Amino acid sequence: MAKENGDKEVVEVEVGKGYTKIHVSTGKMILNNFLGGLAWGFGTVLGATIVAALVLFILSKLDTVPVIGSFINNIMKEFETTSPLR
Repeated sequence: MAKENGDKEVVEVEVGKGYTKIHVSTGKMILNNFLGGLAWGFGTVLGATIVAALVLFILSKLDTVPVIGSFINNIMKEFETTSPLR
């Protein structure tokens, strides 16, 4: 429930058995949610990148499985030759 209290918006939140009033402007709420979404998205991409790199690294070390090992080694060599950092 949102009520106007003077020039500020009051959001009432039911916590347990009582009510809590939160004084938050709409702009601050939008900015906070936007920044939270950016942080969540960045963390998701970073985590997925780390997991994928670890999986590729482990698979490249598997020489006992000839198909997977050689395939991943070819991918790793291609990345190393086309890397702009070198």
